[in-house]
Amino acid sequence: MLTIGKPLDSMDLGELSKVRVFPFLLRLFIYAGLIAGFAAMVVMTHGILPWVGMVGLGLMYAHGVELQHQALHNTAFPSKWWNRFVGFFLGLPVLVSFSDYQYSHLRHHRLLGTSDDREFFNYGYERLSNLKPLLMHLLMVRHYIDVTGFILGSMVGKTKPDVKKENALKIRAEYQWMAFFIALAVAVSIVFKTTLLLKLWFLPLFVAIPTHALIELPEHWGREHDTLDVRENTRTIATGWLGTWFTNGNNFHIEHHWLPAVPNDRFPEIHRQISEEIESDTYPKFFKRFFLELQRNTFSRSGSGPEASANA
Repeated sequence: MLTIGKPLDSMDLGELSKVRVFPFLLRLFIYAGLIAGFAAMVVMTHGILPWVGMVGLGLMYAHGVELQHQALHNTAFPSKWWNRFVGFFLGLPVLVSFSDYQYSHLRHHRLLGTSDDREFFNYGYERLSNLKPLLMHLLMVRHYIDVTGFILGSMVGKTKPDVKKENALKIRAEYQWMAFFIALAVAVSIVFKTTLLLKLWFLPLFVAIPTHALIELPEHWGREHDTLDVRENTRTIATGWLGTWFTNGNNFHIEHHWLPAVPNDRFPEIHRQISEEIESDTYPKFFKRFFLELQRNTFSRSGSGPEASANA
């Protein structure tokens, strides 16, 4: 059986953990090229095509957070400075602070399977009992209420409580930069009387935010939360190359939690070696099961249907 914290005899963990810049740079260039292409579609075309471009931008903003996730593990570049610099701009469109995400997410890795585990995006899976909390979840309302408070607080010099001073200062600086970019974009929009901010950023967020929530939903929903065994508290999704590219390999989430120091581009390699030791799901099967569970919970709460079963 798969032993947590110990690589298989056939693995060279040192080789697997080497940061290879080219695979991440290639994904970064593809991301930037698609952003530019969709932005051009919004600005230069008419009819339905600008709306297609806005949807494309939203999808890319969500993809950017998946790339940011690799950077916060310091497996995108050998330099922590470059990971933070690039990671900040990858999260900027969706207002995800690199340092805030990093501090909370690495804590999530350390405490996964314990009662102290908390995810950065404040999802609250236990509240997903009917359509209303699901909508709140997909729009990440709780998260963006918090982010608004952090941005406003940073402008008057406040730092996040219960965070080490060095990390708190980095987090505050990033929220201050977000405030600067938002103010600059609004000012440019007013001075030049343009709606580009609306089309290139605000409207695409209504695609980016729920897309990101849906990408992360399968990772831990319905898994055992009181065990340290990553085969039980985490889920791997088997998908094709497009799904693996779009999630930046985070569909291999058991592999990621088992060996978090390994760069994302090596996850398929690890999966091939341990696939017989773990259970894999697929996105269609997972989301079918999730929405059936949501339906059962809704009926159960209203007293007009079958009892909600335990999370799958």
